[in-house]
Amino acid sequence: MKWEQVASDFAWDGSWRDIYVLNTSESDWQRVWDILREWSPPANFSVSGNIESMLLGVEAALDSETASLLSFYVGPIQLACHFFSTVEIEFDFDPRQVSGIPEVEQLEGFMRLLGDAIEKQVILTQENDQEAIIARYSPDLESVVWTALS
Repeated sequence: MKWEQVASDFAWDGSWRDIYVLNTSESDWQRVWDILREWSPPANFSVSGNIESMLLGVEAALDSETASLLSFYVGPIQLACHFFSTVEIEFDFDPRQVSGIPEVEQLEGFMRLLGDAIEKQVILTQENDQEAIIARYSPDLESVVWTALS
């Protein structure tokens, strides 16, 4: 893959990009939570604006009465999870933080990690548009497929 083939997927258009895992359960969330509890550098978790320990557990994050946010870095890319729904896992990021193949490869690695951990497909999309797929990882195929390269 060459940067020129995927660069337009990360061109700034005023919107973020999203990474989704769809049709999830609380046990899927727990597996992702366990991975991110061990993340380096450590993830930051806040509830209603207050920094909290991830030892509170994923239940605290999924509580619909609170505004929870988990943020962490995949290389230079800051990902954020807002815990919008139990049935989908969503991370968003600023596409301006992806400026070349090294960052693309780090995103691919994160997508693989997610998909393999919960044995589900992972998609990278335009903001809030699960149909506007940029890339897809399927644990069955063990590879990330970029729509720009299809």
